[in-house]
Amino acid sequence: MMNIKKRVPGLSPLIVAGVLLVLVPIFVIMTMDSIREQNTRIVEKLIGKGTFLMRAFEAGSRTGMMTMSWGVARVQNLLVETAYQPGVRFMMITDDKGTILAHSDPELRGTRYAAMPKVAAMDEKSGVLHRELVKEDGSKVFEVFKVFTPARRMTGARAGRRMCRMMAEPSDPGSKRERPGRHHGADGDWFRAHFSDHTVGECPALGRQFIFAGLDMESAEFGKQQYLNHVVLTGAGLFLIGCFGIVGLFVFQGYRSTRSSLSRVRAFSNKVVETMPAGLISVNLALEVTSCNSGALSILDGAEETTLGPVVPPALLAVAETVKQRGEKVEREVALTSPSGHPLLLDVTASPIPDDQGKVSGVLLLFRDLTELRTLKMEIERSRRLAAVGKLAAGVAHEIRNPLSSIKGFATYFRERYKDVAEDREIADIMVHEVERLNRSITQLLEFAKPVAVVAKEVDIEALVVHSLKLVENDLKNKGITVNRSVDTDRKRVTTDPDRLNQILLNLYLNAVQAMDRGGELDVRVTTTDRHLLMEVGDTGKGIAPSAMDHIFDPYYTTRAEGTGLGLAMVHRAVEAMDGEIRAESREGKGTVFFLKLPCKDA
Repeated sequence: MMNIKKRVPGLSPLIVAGVLLVLVPIFVIMTMDSIREQNTRIVEKLIGKGTFLMRAFEAGSRTGMMTMSWGVARVQNLLVETAYQPGVRFMMITDDKGTILAHSDPELRGTRYAAMPKVAAMDEKSGVLHRELVKEDGSKVFEVFKVFTPARRMTGARAGRRMCRMMAEPSDPGSKRERPGRHHGADGDWFRAHFSDHTVGECPALGRQFIFAGLDMESAEFGKQQYLNHVVLTGAGLFLIGCFGIVGLFVFQGYRSTRSSLSRVRAFSNKVVETMPAGLISVNLALEVTSCNSGALSILDGAEETTLGPVVPPALLAVAETVKQRGEKVEREVALTSPSGHPLLLDVTASPIPDDQGKVSGVLLLFRDLTELRTLKMEIERSRRLAAVGKLAAGVAHEIRNPLSSIKGFATYFRERYKDVAEDREIADIMVHEVERLNRSITQLLEFAKPVAVVAKEVDIEALVVHSLKLVENDLKNKGITVNRSVDTDRKRVTTDPDRLNQILLNLYLNAVQAMDRGGELDVRVTTTDRHLLMEVGDTGKGIAPSAMDHIFDPYYTTRAEGTGLGLAMVHRAVEAMDGEIRAESREGKGTVFFLKLPCKDA
């Protein structure tokens, strides 16, 4: 038996509040410290990367000036190449007014940097500064910047005079070294000025220049978010472990005090309830399951279990609601569908559960399955009707056929005699037509009444299906019905009764054709197992009403004015004679599918 408690023994709300009051601040402080440390590490990493890029660029430009007398154009190319590094959004050099002297995007040279920081107090001793910017597209950029000092190692008057001489030398057309005046553009050769300015009075000094490295923060933000998630989850996990640990101590103490008495009560109740040949479910006033036995799960045929027990069908909960309102026992039969889709008929007895004050505290549902009993009664009733029809057919059919022959003969005689009188001839034709119709009904009745002989033969199953569809080919064409045929099996030949199987399929086809007014689809699918032949015959017709599903195989039950009601009855009888099974599924307006399961053997 499954017992569900509303509260844990030994655990009070004050204890829970005390545990939360102690643990929550601890874990919040730990989490915030971890996040701050991670943010600091990320900033330091980005600053280091930006500093390295700027220092490397200055070293490269200085080397180029020393070896090949570089000018502005070569510095611009080096800046573009340096910015190709992963995670670098841009690199640029500006003057102190924000005019861009060189940029990793050459089209921005000569424009003004709109986000220029305040650089009035900056000099070479200021070191590397940083900040975070949000671009117009919403992305974040970590910007590292400093005073641009490519010539800081060129110190002394001798070095200054040497660089000025290099700038004063005329260009040699045959030399690969750059000379002043080449690639200066509109900006002038601001780069060479860094080297000439180291000798006071010999080279004019330019204003200060600044180098910027913009780094992409997408990976940093992603890493920060991942770390945040990790810290929060870890903190939450440790918090829960701490809570459960402390709470568990109190629960264990309360559990020890009640374990002895509870085990005795549980052992007795489990033994009694589990051995009951019926289902038992108890619910509280909120109609939540408080206990159930294995018999209930078995009867409900695979009901889904949750933390509160099985999912009780609404029909049973409706009975419990009635008991809760009346406060007295209720007995009734309940028809429902199990979670696996099978129809169930339950004999339910529901009783109120009183508390210490005599008030209703819950409802006890005791039920047993009547489905098999109902099915057996229906089979007995169907067999009784079939036996009655058989006796009727055997005793009456021959007596009716002889007068019918006489009536047909006289009707034919009068039709020939009064063929010149249109009204009399029409009446005689009606008499002949009605006699023939009655004779066909008697023939069907005799076919239905006589014993079904099953003769098993070797059969090509696909050829049999094709042949059966040929018999209704004209009807299908007249109504514009499309046939979808599928024979999905490696066993091409089986041993079964081809005549009976053909009769079964023909009746199912005709039913499907009559269910579709104009157009539609007739689906025929065949598969096999080791011992059975499985067939499906479906249509897209009107469907069958749920109230009629239990009677479709009854003799003379029909919903069509021109039907005899013997077609599906003969199908059911032939399937039973072949030791097979047949069932139908239908939805009104959507169509019907008949499922056949017939025993067969390999040919």
